[in-house]
Amino acid sequence: MYWWFVQNFLDPHAWFEARTAFSLSAAVWSAVGHVIGLGDRHSENILIDTSCGECVHVDFDCIFDKGLNLPRPEVVPFRLTPNMVDAMGPTGWEGTYRGGLAAAMGTLRDNRDMLLSVLEPFLKDPVIDWKRQRAQQKQGKSGGENVEAKRSIKVTEGRLRGVYNLRNPNTKKIRRTDGYSVNHEDEMAHILPLSVEGQVHRMIAEATSSENLVQLYVGWMPWV
Repeated sequence: MYWWFVQNFLDPHAWFEARTAFSLSAAVWSAVGHVIGLGDRHSENILIDTSCGECVHVDFDCIFDKGLNLPRPEVVPFRLTPNMVDAMGPTGWEGTYRGGLAAAMGTLRDNRDMLLSVLEPFLKDPVIDWKRQRAQQKQGKSGGENVEAKRSIKVTEGRLRGVYNLRNPNTKKIRRTDGYSVNHEDEMAHILPLSVEGQVHRMIAEATSSENLVQLYVGWMPWV
C-alpha cells in the first residue's frame, strides 16, 4: 500500500495528507469496530477513498463479536495487517495511528452513557440474529430481551470502561509448545479496566500478534 499512495498522490503535500487521512481514519474505525465487536474484516470489507486516501469500512452484519462464533474465529480486535502498517510510513502504527486510536478511544469512553443508550434498543430488535436465539424459541423461552443480547451490551460497556474482554475461543483448544500457560494474571487482564493508553497498547498488540493472525481463516488474508 505504501507504493499505491506514492503513485496516486504525486504531489508531496497531497501524498502526506492522504497518508495521514488513511492512518487517522483507520484508527477511528479500529476503535469503533472493537467497541461494537465488528468482525468479518477481510480485505474486501475495507475500502479506500481514492480521492483522499481515507479508509472506509462496509458490511456491518457481523457485529457484537459474532466473528468469534465463526468456524475459524476472528480473534483480533480489528484489522491491522502488515500491508496496512506499511502504508502508515516509517513509524508504522507507532505514529499517527496510535495517537488517533488513543483520541478515538478517549472520546468513546467519555461518551459511554450516550453510546450505550443508542445500543440498548438492539436488545429488542427482531432483526438481529442473536446466538442461541432460535434454540430459546424452540424451548418455548420468549421475551423481548434475550440473554445473549444483554451479554453483548455488557461486553460493550466493559470495553468503554477500558476492559479488554475479547476472549480467544481457541485458547482451550490449542496446546502451546513454548511452555507458556494461562495463569491468574492473564485471567485478571480480562476483567480489570485499563487506562486509554494501556487499552490502546493491548489492542494493537493483539491485532498485530502473529500468534493470533495464524489462527484466522485463509480468506481473511492476514498476510495482506
